[in-house]
Amino acid sequence: MSVHLTCKQAVDYISKKEEGKLSSWQRVKLWQHLAICSLCRTFSAQNKIITHSFKHHLNFKQESLTDVQKNEINSGY
Repeated sequence: MSVHLTCKQAVDYISKKEEGKLSSWQRVKLWQHLAICSLCRTFSAQNKIITHSFKHHLNFKQESLTDVQKNEINSGY
């Protein structure tokens, strides 16, 4: 098992980190990779912005279908 992450692995870890699905050991490995890789640091920053913007959008606009609309969809009109 390699101690160092590839950029491909780092991208996967970055996504998992935003989802809260990263173990402590994975966080350490990601931190080490980000310390030496500016491209992955940039991706991480961009991913964080996108994720937080999306979460803010979901919290801001909580629309759902009415029961009538759900029944129309289920009945196929």
